[in-house]
Amino acid sequence: MSHHEHPTKKAKFADMHFQVGQRVQLILEGASEHKQYTSVIGWVENEFLMLRVPQEDGWIVHLREGMAVEVRLFSGLSIFTFKSRINTLLLNPRNYMLMSFPEEILEAPMRSHLRVRTNLPIEILSSSLAGHNLGDFHLHDISGGGTSVVGPHKLGEVDSPVKLRLRFDLQSTGKSEDAKMVGTIQNVELVHSANQNHAQPEYQHGIRFHEPDARVVLLVHELKQRTD
Repeated sequence: MSHHEHPTKKAKFADMHFQVGQRVQLILEGASEHKQYTSVIGWVENEFLMLRVPQEDGWIVHLREGMAVEVRLFSGLSIFTFKSRINTLLLNPRNYMLMSFPEEILEAPMRSHLRVRTNLPIEILSSSLAGHNLGDFHLHDISGGGTSVVGPHKLGEVDSPVKLRLRFDLQSTGKSEDAKMVGTIQNVELVHSANQNHAQPEYQHGIRFHEPDARVVLLVHELKQRTD
């Protein structure tokens, strides 16, 4: 488990909100850690899990019966992990596998204040300067609790409300997200682009979200994993 999360605690199976079709990550044990994504087909509590055999580049990943794996999934604002074993591979015609039911499940809350650098484009849905052209804004960094937005003009004064729209793909869930966040401008600073002496100065806004969005927290977690 990454050191970027809070210490783990034991959890119950029901805490994960396990669902048919849910995307999970398999960490295959071996000389080097190998990660695959697959989906849940079903389960019988306290007996077995049924997962689809993962594919890579259109081909079924080579697995074997008896192989030990770690299963990781994201639910709400937490990461759940547990050990399992591939009991039976049923490749034809459905490509699924039966796995041992987890004996111990660990939960690690994702830190909503973890902040990462990114230049993802951001759409300004509304601000106190709504009369301006609200294009060409991008993120400078983001956390689950707020973000830094850079653009060609001010979105408003300190304590002004602003509504943002961020579109992104989550590898952990396999979904394309369309998140709308309402926040308050905490600070505004005039900045100059590095190594671009003739570029127009831009405004950098520190914005605090009114409510955390689990999808944004997971995005931050994924972005951090890519830079570690």
